[in-house]
Amino acid sequence: MRLLDYLFGFVALLGLVCTGWWAVYQSANTPVNLQARLQANANAALTEQGFDWAGVRMHGQRAELTGKAPSIDAIDAAAETVLTSSGAGGVLLGGVTMVQSGVGTAPPVSPYVWRAIKTHSGDYILIGHVPSRTIRADLMGEAASHAGDAAVEDRMQLANGAPAANWQGMARLALERLAELDSGEVRLQDKTVRLRGISMDTATRARISADVANVTAPFRGEPFLRGPALWSAVHGEGELVLSGKVATEAERAEILAIARQYYARTVRDEMQVAGDPHPGWLEGVRVGLPHFAHFQSGEMAFDPEETGLSFEGEASGSTIAYLQQDLATVSGPYPVTVFTDTVQVDVDEIRGIDFDADPVAACQSAFDAVMETNKVNFETGLANITRESGQTLDKVMTVSQRCASDLVFEVSGHTDATGAREANIALSEARARAVRDYMVSAGFSPSRLTVIGYGPDEAVQSNDTEDGRAKNRRIGFKVRERSE
Repeated sequence: MRLLDYLFGFVALLGLVCTGWWAVYQSANTPVNLQARLQANANAALTEQGFDWAGVRMHGQRAELTGKAPSIDAIDAAAETVLTSSGAGGVLLGGVTMVQSGVGTAPPVSPYVWRAIKTHSGDYILIGHVPSRTIRADLMGEAASHAGDAAVEDRMQLANGAPAANWQGMARLALERLAELDSGEVRLQDKTVRLRGISMDTATRARISADVANVTAPFRGEPFLRGPALWSAVHGEGELVLSGKVATEAERAEILAIARQYYARTVRDEMQVAGDPHPGWLEGVRVGLPHFAHFQSGEMAFDPEETGLSFEGEASGSTIAYLQQDLATVSGPYPVTVFTDTVQVDVDEIRGIDFDADPVAACQSAFDAVMETNKVNFETGLANITRESGQTLDKVMTVSQRCASDLVFEVSGHTDATGAREANIALSEARARAVRDYMVSAGFSPSRLTVIGYGPDEAVQSNDTEDGRAKNRRIGFKVRERSE
């Protein structure tokens, strides 16, 4: 009997050991497995809810939220998502018991741009940066109240950097004025409100233009509203659409030939030969349409009664600059208006650079990569930038806007060793200043730019060969923190 008791005791002890082993290493609610399960659930919930900036590390049932948040309320919303990611939970039921924040703040976005588009069909598209999820929902509700049965599409993203003034109130006001137009777009960039669009009613155009032009400081309003156009060119989905009336078949053929020469994709001709001639208007088309063909979006229109020839939409900085320069030579009888927004171009050379990891090093690497394979060219012996440099300047502007807002740049000019050193230093400084002036004209802050001319003193190749001298004639950028 005693032997049997020992046997039962041994079996019971073995069962207890096995149960303990299973409880520690196999049960879903053991500390080891529970922690892993909670962490997986929390990170999956963050991804599903669009918190791609956030991550979770579990310490038992206590969660630590990490990442760089675009706004304060985004932190609160992410924390709530983590807290409920494994159900109500709690200590006994195996859920998340507490969320502690180890979240930092994402760098402010500059420029801070929000846009709203009202299409010809009455649909609304909201794009760009918003300060919080609450404001995002408010603007969606405002747009929906104006859209009626039409669609409202949300392409907005949370981001730090909104002006300290009443940004939300200004965005709502902009939406209200946009709703009164037949179609159009409003852009709120930092403290500037730009409204463009079409209204068939002259009095409505005048009233809305006055409202936008007189918005409350520190905001500044820039309206451009017009009625129906006699002739227009519009960037569509992969095509350039020419429509409206022209006076003769010769005008129609010439416009179509210009469009096909400069626009790389499909040109759709919907023009009609009808109406009265308008002497002098075609000069503006000859000058402006080649540039407009390179816009990313927008409309070029001719309205002989009110606004004359107008250019609206988005294009690279060099495209807009060269358009304005050439239009200044047009001496026709009609006014010319350029109401455009500058957009960044794609820069293959900087793909893969993480601008947040080490802001100074990343920014310097980006400038070096662009300038290694691209050049800013000048007229021989002068500081006049040639137009073949437009693509390089557009890439420079994209890099400068991707870099952290607290960084400053030295624009440096370099020459070869041909000629007197003093003259070369003066020329190199003038050329660096020309690049700086272009960047400022394209909207970059002058307080972040300095200029220096090194002349032939920092050669990268021998001056004994033409190829070496060509490489020594260059523009460079040095990146520094503002306090340096």
